[in-house]
Amino acid sequence: MNRYHQLPRAILGAMAAETPRPKVGVGVIFVRNDMVFLAKRHGAHGEDTWASAGGHLENGETLEECGRRESMEELGLAVGDLRYLCVSNIIAYDKHYVDIEFVGDIGDQEPRLMEPDAFIDSGWFPFNNLPEPLFHAMRYALDSYRTGQQYFPGD
Repeated sequence: MNRYHQLPRAILGAMAAETPRPKVGVGVIFVRNDMVFLAKRHGAHGEDTWASAGGHLENGETLEECGRRESMEELGLAVGDLRYLCVSNIIAYDKHYVDIEFVGDIGDQEPRLMEPDAFIDSGWFPFNNLPEPLFHAMRYALDSYRTGQQYFPGD
C-alpha cells in the first residue's frame, strides 16, 4: 500500500491541482509557392512572435480535430489533408508544452485574421526571408518542414 492510499480524496485532489503539468499544443502551418503564412501573436504567451494557427488540445479531441478547429477559429480556414511534421518539448514564455505540428492543405483559400485580440499582422513570407522573432513552435515546424527532422527535445 502506498502512502497516499490513506489520504482523503480532497487532499489528493488539491495536491494534483497544485502540480503543474505540461500542456498539449497543436499547430498547423500553411505553405504555398515556397512561402509560409505567418501571423504576429498578440495578447498571449509568445506575444509579438510570428506563428500560425494553433492552440490547446481539448479533452476528447484528436490532434487533427484540434488543428482543424484552431485553423477555422483563428484564420477562417477549412483544412483538408493534414500531414504530420514534428513533436517538440517547449519550455518557454514561462510555460511548458508538448507541441505537435502539421502542414495543412487549404487549396486556394486565403487566411483571414478572425481573432483581432490574438493576432495583429499577417502575410505570406518566403522561407529565405522570414520575420523575427518566430514563435518557438513555429521555428521547430519550419525546421522540420525544411529538414524532415521530427523530434525537437527543446532548447
